This record gives sequence, C-alpha cells and structure tokens, in this order.
Amino acid sequence: MIVTAHAHEIEANAELFDQMYQLRARQFKDRRDWQVHVENGREKDVFDTMSPLYVCVTTDDHKLLASLRLLPTTGPHMLSDVFPEVMGRAGIVRNPLVIESSRFCVDTQAMKGSGTGGVNIVTRELLMGLFQTAKGAGMTHVISVYDVFMERILRRSGCPFERLGPIVKYDGLKTVAGMCEASDEVIATISSKHPITAARAATF
Repeated sequence: MIVTAHAHEIEANAELFDQMYQLRARQFKDRRDWQVHVENGREKDVFDTMSPLYVCVTTDDHKLLASLRLLPTTGPHMLSDVFPEVMGRAGIVRNPLVIESSRFCVDTQAMKGSGTGGVNIVTRELLMGLFQTAKGAGMTHVISVYDVFMERILRRSGCPFERLGPIVKYDGLKTVAGMCEASDEVIATISSKHPITAARAATF
C-alpha cells in the first residue's frame, strides 16, 4: 500500500514517521555507513524540518517497507545545498514544476521478493508512488542524487533518469544527479513490470 503524508501531519502519522526515521538509520548509517546524524536510533536532517512530503510503502497492517522524501526545488534541497558538485555545468535547478526526491530507503529485510529485471517489488512500488504523486501534484519532472548502483536499478525499473552532471565521489561512492519526466509513459512502464495500486495524489 502506498501512503503519502506531509511533515506537518506528524500527529496523525506518528507511528509511520517513527518507523521511517528508524529505517533510515538502519539503512543509511548501520548498513551503508553514510555520514548521517543518528540520534536515539533515528536518522533525521535539516530538510525534514522544511515541510517535505513523504511517500511510503506499507503492509496492510501499517508496517513500513520503504520511504522517500519530496522537496520543491524552489527552496532548499539536497542537490542545491549538499551535493551541488554533481550538477556540473547544468547548475542548480530552481523550477516550480520540478520536485526533488531524496532519502530513498527500502527495508532489505522485509522485501516481498524480486520482480522483472531483478528489481524487488517494494522498490517498484515506491517508484510508482513517487511518480504518481509527483504527476498528481502537477510536477513535470523528478530530480534526484544517487550512486551509480542505484542508477542501474532505476533504469531497470523503467525510470529513465538522465544524468545532469559528472560523477562525484561522496563517502567513497560514485554519485550522480539525474532527472526523469513525471509522465504517464514512465508510470505505465513501471506498472507494466508489476501491477501496483495507485497512490493518493498530493498538492504542494
């Protein structure tokens, strides 16, 4: 099940948000050893205070399986404030129709198995939620920063992200920035690889 929630809706989604912060700590700090701030077993950063929208995949009994965060590029976001080098000559994106996806996180111990192309079903569900939510909010493109391993997963999933700048190493990882159209064609391609329930549309 795909769920969307704004940061200011924390009271109504307290358990979900707490699961998300704990999952991020396990995946980013414990598993990948990224240089992120973890407190009381939960990973948060300054961008979580900027009223982002979260897209989550849960089981029917509300166990979190995966999550990501969306921020408008018209304000502070990770590609402008943390990873500007990967934009190269393209420069920082400031566009009301382009949304940034970050903190893409999947619970590797609770995945439902692999789908087409070796990409697990939960990852596909999260990507479907991402693009349906972005398009439903009137966005034309999604922009993100990720390592080259994730880039291959995105392409196998049917998300043709195009590189915007050079490969830059952060914490030893080869990292790039990419942009993908939030279109019916992309959504249809993801859906054709695995049937997924539609996400609830959101507004910004």
